[in-house]
Amino acid sequence: MEPSLRRHAIVNGQVYSGHPSVGELQIGYSGLCTATLIGQKTVLTAAHCIEGSASSHVFVAGGASYPAVAAYKHPNYAMDSSADIAVVILAQAPPISPSVISTAAPWVGLQVTLVGFGVTSEYGSDSGTKRIAKNTIKSVTQNVLTWSGASGSIGGTCYGDSGGPAFSTINGKEVQVGITSSGTPPCGNEDFDTRVDTFAAWVKQKANGDVASDTAPPPPPADTQAPQVAITAPTPGATVSRSITVRATVTDNVGVTQAQLFVDGQVAGSRTTAPFDFAATLAPGSHTLRVVGSDAAGNKGEAMVVVNTSNGTTSPPTAPDPTPSPGPTPAPGSFGATCAGPADCVSGLCAQDPAGGDRYCTQSCDDGSAVCPGGATCFPSTGSDHVCGPPADGQPTTPTAPGTPGSNPAAGATLLGSCAVAPSSAGLPDALPLMLLALLAARRRRAITSR
Repeated sequence: MEPSLRRHAIVNGQVYSGHPSVGELQIGYSGLCTATLIGQKTVLTAAHCIEGSASSHVFVAGGASYPAVAAYKHPNYAMDSSADIAVVILAQAPPISPSVISTAAPWVGLQVTLVGFGVTSEYGSDSGTKRIAKNTIKSVTQNVLTWSGASGSIGGTCYGDSGGPAFSTINGKEVQVGITSSGTPPCGNEDFDTRVDTFAAWVKQKANGDVASDTAPPPPPADTQAPQVAITAPTPGATVSRSITVRATVTDNVGVTQAQLFVDGQVAGSRTTAPFDFAATLAPGSHTLRVVGSDAAGNKGEAMVVVNTSNGTTSPPTAPDPTPSPGPTPAPGSFGATCAGPADCVSGLCAQDPAGGDRYCTQSCDDGSAVCPGGATCFPSTGSDHVCGPPADGQPTTPTAPGTPGSNPAAGATLLGSCAVAPSSAGLPDALPLMLLALLAARRRRAITSR
């Protein structure tokens, strides 16, 4: 190194705790430089900071020390001091985000941020504290950046800052454009940095690719694969109720952004996350159910089934009970009440059902035009006499006009034989035998005997 050049540190700067990727590079027992973590285990510094074996170099950052396992000076540095750049490989990766190195050329007038652990003046002894300063690039050559004038708000470098970074913002991203290399005395007069972009390919090669670079990774291949869609319920051709749940599986090689249910071409539901289940209400008839899955690239996949819908969601009507319900129990002595003889009936008439042997209180109905209670029918008897048959099972006890459809299963029957029907008040003995009234009808319901 020429006698007029010296290793430098921050001049006219401020104590600083940012840029955690910038740390001290301790060399042997007393040497000190500044260095920057630019990969998981890769550190960038100046070539003139590398002395002795790799194991004599320790990177200190975030309060922890990380020994080096390899150190590489640029091969041209021995003959060209402008190739003042070196790569150090650490034994383990610090838990620190690396800084990004620049692959773009800097320009005159570009502002730089300087960070280092050096002294603050030509004869200072305050190294070991991180400081920051600002300056502007004055000139750019093939390998070197230059700036000068450490005064006011303008800062420079001094002893101990060697190997430290000069950061600039290019294309909206902060990148390391320079490495502190040398300067003309005293500190803050004129500073020289090694350009990083010129040596970026060599840095990546020695780091085996472990470098954070501003070169954007190539875009991933275009996603042309459509989502895979399957409808798991209902099955094709199934007969379903009007209210259904359509269940589908939707998968994609990158990711599903949306799944939609279409019923007969109209959107009926949409979901962005699994499970892809949709509730729908269908009208009676045939319907086409279609589930369409989409991904972020706009690819679409679909599945479709055709189903038939029943007429409703309610159960089919239940067939009526063929056994009629019994009507209300009549009051003792009234029409239809159980009797043993005429004395048990208000009317004095007790008839017997020959089909079951039961006896019932009945009553006369004169000429056949009078209404019999309990849905009974007025039957002609001997001569001009008429008598009411027993109430129809399950029929209401309110009076019903003779001959009304459904009023009595024996409606329209003709009385074929009888004896005179008379109340017990007529003086007839109770022991008078009951006579059978045979009825001829479309449906044999009951016949009565009377006395």
